Amino acid sequence: MKIGFPNNPRKDLVEEVEWIGKSGFDFVDLFLEEDMAVPEKIKIEKIKKIIKKYNLETVGHTGPYLQTGSPSKAIREASVKDAVRYFPIFQKLGVKYITVHGNWPFSLFSVEDGIKFQVESLTKLVREAKKYNLKIMFEPVGKKQESYEVVAKIITKVPGLHFHLDIGHSNLYGRNPVKYIKELNKELRHVHLHDNNGSEDEHLPIGAGNINWEKTLKVLKKYYDGTITLEIFAKDKEFSLTSKDKLRRMWNKL
Repeated sequence: MKIGFPNNPRKDLVEEVEWIGKSGFDFVDLFLEEDMAVPEKIKIEKIKKIIKKYNLETVGHTGPYLQTGSPSKAIREASVKDAVRYFPIFQKLGVKYITVHGNWPFSLFSVEDGIKFQVESLTKLVREAKKYNLKIMFEPVGKKQESYEVVAKIITKVPGLHFHLDIGHSNLYGRNPVKYIKELNKELRHVHLHDNNGSEDEHLPIGAGNINWEKTLKVLKKYYDGTITLEIFAKDKEFSLTSKDKLRRMWNKL
């Protein structure tokens, strides 16, 4: 198991990656999106030097605002185009797997419509990613529509698409992260980890919400031993460092 941390895309990417490396994380989850981590502002050679300096691995993450499930075909195509413009950057920074978020149309459209729209967009993204030796992962964002059955259907309908488990998101709407782990572990390639109280996507430190971490991590470790990003959005980064140490201790005891 390797523990990583994301850069804040509203801050200088060089400084963010430097802090991640200096803080003892195993990898950086590159959130390449508006407004400071866009292609025209990324200093590729400087980032590569920092990655090498701290022996960091990399994972990729596209903007959560991409409307891959929009009812508008033009908007879906624009979202795919916007994501693809980051692919050369990800490739140069050593990324192999890239996250694309779930996205759902408004209530006049059915869940099946949302599946259809996203499958269309994700199929195009998987095809484009292959040109850069990249692979796409689908991350459910914690919406009501994203039951295990729906997520499984999307992944099944897109050949070459992988699963990104966000433990916090899978704890919403009375759901249980363990279900997603047990049923989708064969396609699981990356994990985001944060806590909440089951009603809102709070991105809290480990132990600050109601997730049963002992049970969840025990099942996760049974099937998975890859990259885990601490997606904790506390202003004080000490909470993230504390969670890093706590996760390591809990994992090693299992």
